[in-house]
Amino acid sequence: MSEADGQSRTARARGGQKSKHRLIAEQLLNAIEAGRWRPGEQLPSEEQLATETGSSLGTVQRALRNLVEMGVVERHHGRGTFVTGARAQERQLRHFRFTAEGGTQLLPVYFNMLGIEITRDTGPWKDFLQDPTDTFVRIHRLVSVNKEFEVFSEVYLPEHRFRDLATMKTTTLDGVSIRDMLAERFNAPTLNIRQTIVCQTLPPRVTRLIDQPAGQSGIVWTICGMSYRDTPITWQRVFVPPSDRVLEMGAAPLGEGAAKR
Repeated sequence: MSEADGQSRTARARGGQKSKHRLIAEQLLNAIEAGRWRPGEQLPSEEQLATETGSSLGTVQRALRNLVEMGVVERHHGRGTFVTGARAQERQLRHFRFTAEGGTQLLPVYFNMLGIEITRDTGPWKDFLQDPTDTFVRIHRLVSVNKEFEVFSEVYLPEHRFRDLATMKTTTLDGVSIRDMLAERFNAPTLNIRQTIVCQTLPPRVTRLIDQPAGQSGIVWTICGMSYRDTPITWQRVFVPPSDRVLEMGAAPLGEGAAKR
């Protein structure tokens, strides 16, 4: 083997190795996923993390910056580093934000849990959630917007991770933020979403539930939720009938008074 070949192989080997700060970031993320620090909790100081990981302060700081970029932690000057909390993220990810006249205030919404069950039904949620058993927890809800009209929501979650949800009474989940529950009880905060919207005829099973005429057109809104490492955790489809209310889809709520998703 020539000297040039040896140098090339060495360069490739180095390129395949993770840098120290990325290894530390991976180590911290593993600990967060395992529940050592829950959403909203504070991580040890940078100095303590450097001691625990046997690395320099600069390496720890770079690792924390990586986690900030991933949306896993938040750094607050003078206070420290915290695992991203469900409530903080919810300000960016809240749905069902219909606005009152003038667009300066959110209308109240009211959730009514229709049912929760284990299902092996297949659909577009299957490829997204990638449950190893192809089994899912399905939640059906009616959402009343300011008592003016109703929206139907169906949420699918991977059963292998969230099977305990299916054992809960529907009355226990009425009015509860699913996103908060996933973060607080299952250590699965929603850190990122992907949304699509299409206008089409609402299916008969939906029009009957939301008191709309057969053949009514409306919005079919799909929301895919992801947690740490962009792991899929929720697939939601929302059926919205026509109304004069504006659906606000910006990054932050306009005001107080709207219920959580």
